[in-house]
Amino acid sequence: MLVSWSDFGSGGDVGITGRFGEAKVGYIAVEERVFDLFSKKSADPEGAMAFILGHELAHYYLRHGWVGDFANSFASLEVGKKMLSAANSDEIIRRETEADYFGGFYGYLAGYDTLGAAPQALDLIYTEYGLHDTVPNYPTRLERKKIAERVAKNLQKMIPVFEGANILLIVGKYHEAARLFDFLGRAFPSREILNNTGVAYAMEAIRHFPDGTVRFAYPFEFDTEPRLFCSGMKGKGTDLQEAQRIRLLHQAADAFGKALQVDRNYVAAKINLAAVNSLLGDNDTALVLANQALESLKMKGDGIALANALVMRGIAYAESGNQDRALVDFAAACNSGNDLAALNMARVTGGKPPGSSLVGKDLTIHSEETIAGVSARAAFRKDKETITFTLQGNDNEQAITLHSARGDGWKRTLAVVGSKLTSAVATGEDFSGTSGRGIKIGDDSTAVRDRYGESTRQIPSPAGVILVFDKSSIAFAMESGQKVKGWYVFAIE
Repeated sequence: MLVSWSDFGSGGDVGITGRFGEAKVGYIAVEERVFDLFSKKSADPEGAMAFILGHELAHYYLRHGWVGDFANSFASLEVGKKMLSAANSDEIIRRETEADYFGGFYGYLAGYDTLGAAPQALDLIYTEYGLHDTVPNYPTRLERKKIAERVAKNLQKMIPVFEGANILLIVGKYHEAARLFDFLGRAFPSREILNNTGVAYAMEAIRHFPDGTVRFAYPFEFDTEPRLFCSGMKGKGTDLQEAQRIRLLHQAADAFGKALQVDRNYVAAKINLAAVNSLLGDNDTALVLANQALESLKMKGDGIALANALVMRGIAYAESGNQDRALVDFAAACNSGNDLAALNMARVTGGKPPGSSLVGKDLTIHSEETIAGVSARAAFRKDKETITFTLQGNDNEQAITLHSARGDGWKRTLAVVGSKLTSAVATGEDFSGTSGRGIKIGDDSTAVRDRYGESTRQIPSPAGVILVFDKSSIAFAMESGQKVKGWYVFAIE
């Protein structure tokens, strides 16, 4: 038996027996033989394994409701034969295509080239297990490979949309980022995409608060890297924009609610939903949600998420008038090195925010930042490798066009909204160069602050934090150990 999937779908749990014994509901089981096979013969062992796991997970998230995939068609189990005979060939091909599409995208989000590794992985599996190229009532071996290859080409057009949405969120183009994430959420309704949609809407809503009315820095968790807060949290809105502000906050709450429907234990969405309720003035609900998040995190050992939940509960306490309990939570979060906690504590006590003397300050004058010699301000040169995507506008919104290009050590995205341009260049995988001020991958946050001053904005996440230096037009992605993972240089028209 190659792979078994205990079905979550409507119609009851399906127990699968075989060399694994009775499979547990909610588990994917893979033979050690497969792991050894990929380790020895696959050009990308991790990508090949991620292809299998992502494909099976996609069957669940898409609610296909059957054991699915070569998991059972390759097995000699009677239950597998019965399930396959219950579906017609066209339906199976549709589901397999969907599972490759979704599994491939989610694999990319996790950092794996799932679909690039798929054709070889399929060949290895067929050969190792002596499978016939044609299996009754199931796509042939050649068809399975073609499905993966075709889906890979389609995903090449979608991945730049995700990257473009991330960049727009990082540079503060929240409304445009929300539109792109919303589009992706309809195509890929994963908890992460839905959560990011809510973050973008919430951050846009904050801009519609009158200046001085948002006292605290909220720990909105932006998944795939981050949680956003704007230093100072100043809004640009007026009281006349209350209806728009409330509409955006309700859109954010709806997105977080959908993320929790996908995974009711998704802590990031609970923290974010607590933040939205607080901004809507319902701090009682915010406290309940923050406490639920903290309860979920007690046994997980996730210090970053735990600190964020404490920050959110502290804000809810402070907004409810309980300053003492707020300070206790902020102090506990500070012990984890959470910058939001220190900032919010200063807002309660009236003290000086940490690093305020360096905010936005360039310590030295340097030439324009580039990555591998590529400038965000240079003209964007389209060629046959350039990927272009356009999200059409309507009577109230302009179209968003994204152009994406890659080279040796760099990735570039150009976003065009009406006549306005936003351009960013990011370090590629295993980039070995340095920033304009000598920062390299692996340096710590102290080195970054020594060279660039204090960040004007921060984007914390379960993986770490992104430090944004607006005056220098650069943003550093930091891992949980406060080490540089990579960076972006950007230009905004």
